[in-house]
Amino acid sequence: MPPPLSIRFSPEGIYLPEIDLWLDPRRPVAHAWFSHAHSDHASGRPTLVLATERTLELYRLRWPESTDVVQTLEPLRFGVPVEWKGATLTAWPAGHIVGAAQLCIEADGYRVVYTGDIKLNPPICGITTTVVQCNRLIVESTFGLPIYHFLDQTEARRRILQFAQETLAESATPVFLGYPLGRGQEIAHVLATAGIPTSVHGAMHKFLPIYEAEGYAFPGVEAYSAKNGRERALVVVPGMRDYLEARGDVRVAYVSGWAALANARTRANAHELIPYSDHADFSELLDLVAGTGAEQVDIVHGYAEPLARILRDRGYNAQAAIAQMERLEEGEA
Repeated sequence: MPPPLSIRFSPEGIYLPEIDLWLDPRRPVAHAWFSHAHSDHASGRPTLVLATERTLELYRLRWPESTDVVQTLEPLRFGVPVEWKGATLTAWPAGHIVGAAQLCIEADGYRVVYTGDIKLNPPICGITTTVVQCNRLIVESTFGLPIYHFLDQTEARRRILQFAQETLAESATPVFLGYPLGRGQEIAHVLATAGIPTSVHGAMHKFLPIYEAEGYAFPGVEAYSAKNGRERALVVVPGMRDYLEARGDVRVAYVSGWAALANARTRANAHELIPYSDHADFSELLDLVAGTGAEQVDIVHGYAEPLARILRDRGYNAQAAIAQMERLEEGEA
C-alpha cells in the first residue's frame, strides 16, 4: 500500500499534492510553508503562507510589497499541531536563524519531516534543533561532505572575540563579513555582549529588533556610518570589503562554513578564518539522519548527490531529490 503522502520535487519547490501544500516554493502558489526568511526559501508570493511568527515578521520586513499578493499569513508555534486538509502540521526548531523551523507533516500515522536549512548543534542565536522521528526525511545538505567540520558556538565566540580584541589592541579595525540576516546578527551579538563597540551594516541593523524580541542583546550597537570612530569592530556585507580596505587599517575575519576549506584564506582574502556556520556540518547531518529513524531520505540543495551516495553506503535508502550542486544565495554563513 503506497504511503498517504506523495512528494514532487522540482526547481520551483517541493509539492505535496494530497494536501495542496508547497515547501519553500520559488514561484507564486496557492499555499506554502516557509521554513525561514532567507530569500532562497521565502522568495515566492503564495496566497497563503504558513511559517513561524518570527519568520513571518522577517518576511514582512524584507518584502513589504508581498502583502499586496499574500492574502493570509498563518503563524505556527513550535510543537503545536494544526490540522491542514486531512493532515497534521507541526513546526519544530531548526537552529538555523531566528524563526527557522522544520515542518512535520503527518497523515494516517505516516510522517514526513522537511528540515529546510538546519543546524543540529546549538547556535549562537536561535533555538536548538529538535530531532523529529519520521518515516521520510527531506534534508538540506549545504555542507554534506566529510571535509566540512565546524566549531561549536563556544569556540566560535572565543575566536570572534580574540580576533576583535587583538586587532583593536594593534590600533587596527576588525572587520567581520556577514550576510544581512543570520550571521551578521550572531557576530554582532557576540561582540556587543562582550563590551566591544560595534557597528553593523544597515541591512543587518534593521533586523536587530526581531532578534531582541527573541532575547538577544546588542548593547551599544550602531548602524554603520563613515563617521563611526575607528576604535570599533565592524560587521558588514561582503560588498563593503574593498571600500573598507582602502582605509589601510583593517583586518578581515571570515566567519563561515566555507572557512573550513583548505583554500578559504585565498578565496576570501581574509586575515582570519573562523569555520562556524548556521548550517549543519557533515557529522551533524549524519547524526540528524540517524536520529530521525527515517526509512527514506531525500536530499536537497548543496552536495545532494555525494551525501546520498555516502548514506547509501551506510545502509540508508537515500536519494538526491534535486541532483544539482548549488551554492545558496544566502544562509550559508
